[in-house]
Amino acid sequence: MTVAPANLLFILAESHAPDLLGALGNPYIHTPNLDRLARRGTLFDAAYCASPLCVPARAAIATGQFPHQSGYWESSLAFDGRVDSWMKRLREGGYHTPGMGKMHFRRDADDYGYSEFCETMHIADGIGDLVGALRWEHAEPTYPGLWDLWTRQYGTGDQDPYRRYDERIIERAIAWLRDEAGRDDKPWALSVHTIAAHAPFVVPREYRDLYDPASLPPPIRFAENERPRHPSIEHLRRSIGTEYDCSVEQVQQIRAAYFATVTYLDALVGRLLDTLEEQGLAESTRVVYTSDHGFSCGDHYIFGLFHLLEESLGVPLIMAGPDVPAGARVATPVSHVDLFPTLLEACGVPVDQRDSGLYGESLFRLFDGSPARKPLVAEYHGCCTLDAGYVVRDGNLKLIYFVDMPPQLYDLETDPLEANDIATQDPQALARMLSLLRDWLDPEAEDRRAKHAQRELIERHGGRREVLRKMGGFSYSPPPGLSWQDMSPK
Repeated sequence: MTVAPANLLFILAESHAPDLLGALGNPYIHTPNLDRLARRGTLFDAAYCASPLCVPARAAIATGQFPHQSGYWESSLAFDGRVDSWMKRLREGGYHTPGMGKMHFRRDADDYGYSEFCETMHIADGIGDLVGALRWEHAEPTYPGLWDLWTRQYGTGDQDPYRRYDERIIERAIAWLRDEAGRDDKPWALSVHTIAAHAPFVVPREYRDLYDPASLPPPIRFAENERPRHPSIEHLRRSIGTEYDCSVEQVQQIRAAYFATVTYLDALVGRLLDTLEEQGLAESTRVVYTSDHGFSCGDHYIFGLFHLLEESLGVPLIMAGPDVPAGARVATPVSHVDLFPTLLEACGVPVDQRDSGLYGESLFRLFDGSPARKPLVAEYHGCCTLDAGYVVRDGNLKLIYFVDMPPQLYDLETDPLEANDIATQDPQALARMLSLLRDWLDPEAEDRRAKHAQRELIERHGGRREVLRKMGGFSYSPPPGLSWQDMSPK
């Protein structure tokens, strides 16, 4: 198909679980604005991040490269502009490329391809979470503050630093669309990155009142005799201090607050969509909405992310605007690394020889009857895991492979909850999926490369003991004007 260049509004949310969209048939979640965006465009049923952790996920979105290609492995090895981004390529192609909100790159001084920055947030002090780079050495809980964050910091109010920051981001984006979009003849690609739906799950009461904890579906595979016991997940639970039992009642309170935060996020998106319509820009602007990764809110007795099951690895993805089919659904698995060639094509900027090593493919090919694609792949080298983890999805089969641990194999058509590991039941399928993994990369070699980079990083910052002394309380990144110490649970 021929794709005409158009303006672009790229909206990147945080920690939005892949199934929390009314447009996907979820009867519990209130997402009226994202649902109307889906009606205007195409909803991707099986979209995935490249790595389920903020920093490497966002680097992959920007560059189209997986962590093993770019070297942006985890939370302190962040995007620094040395690899081409789609923003830089659009700027070269004559676009205004303003960026606003939570980038989670290294620092504003680096050139990521934005023509201007507004209210940008990067990793703390340009360094980020060094404790995560010690991942394979830690047996004791590494992030007990996260357990406190997810299980105690929820409720109502408008004074949370993250929510105040989200409001500033949206106000700046609305002002830009009203005052700057179309001021000259240059096309534009505006990036707006929210913190929502990241914890703490504190939102104005109007959103929290939408959800009765007792009426929400309970988490799946939550009971002690149901939850998965794979070594990678057991290590994750130890790392964030969730080995002991949390009651279903407490989890339902957390889930209600998390759902409310997703609805708050939806309202932020709605304000941007309303502004496009008010300014007469809706018909000439492509809108892309996604999240950096998903989020587990008790399912499988897992809280947060840092793993490769669907709730963490999956993301919502919606495209709307010129040349995008309206009211359509795409079942073919797609990846964040597909966004680089997609957004270049959407803006009339050609892919060239610099992009020969990219794995991703333009999503526009799925609109013209070309469903054949490479296997879906992903990787993880971040905190709360001893060794690297990888995913290959081919058709309905999904392989999860952690180095030096038993491989897992799921049939997502018959087992969407990933409750029945068939790795030992179907050795032929397992062998085929492992072969696809090794066709893509050498999992053990890339694990060694990531750990080598992380060890060098730790040594540059004084070694293990010094990192733990300085950053033992690191919890989550601060918005502009605050430090990470300000944000750590007290």
